Amino acid sequence: MKDTFGIDDVALMTGLSTRTIRNYIADGFLSGDKSSGAWQFTAEQLDAFFRNKTVQPTLHSKKNAIVYDFIGQKPRGEDKMCVVLDLTSDSAKRASALFCKYMSGYKPESAELRFASDNIGDGVRVILSGADSEVMALLNRYYAER
Repeated sequence: MKDTFGIDDVALMTGLSTRTIRNYIADGFLSGDKSSGAWQFTAEQLDAFFRNKTVQPTLHSKKNAIVYDFIGQKPRGEDKMCVVLDLTSDSAKRASALFCKYMSGYKPESAELRFASDNIGDGVRVILSGADSEVMALLNRYYAER
């Protein structure tokens, strides 16, 4: 599991653009370390960011958009799926690290794979959407490493 996460990782987790994340850094909503020339964030810093009352409405709308986009789009001749996982905090840390690692090297073939996570009570809700084979491969990878 990763000890720190970069801006691209945060973009994958939130669905926000890297520009928006940089704006949140500049505005003081996300703190991290830039000693090595690239922003790095600990899990604790990301947790504080995700729980920030100012940031939460944007994160919720991005996360919900994945599901709404999936439901609202017309079938295009390819099998797709959207999966919502409610995970405990411990499972979510492992899942987020795995999904971010997978997504950071992801090169879409025919469909876009989308991922978002959000703190819900004592756990985390993770949403995956995309080609059924890609979503299943990612889920199988997660469950194989449990």
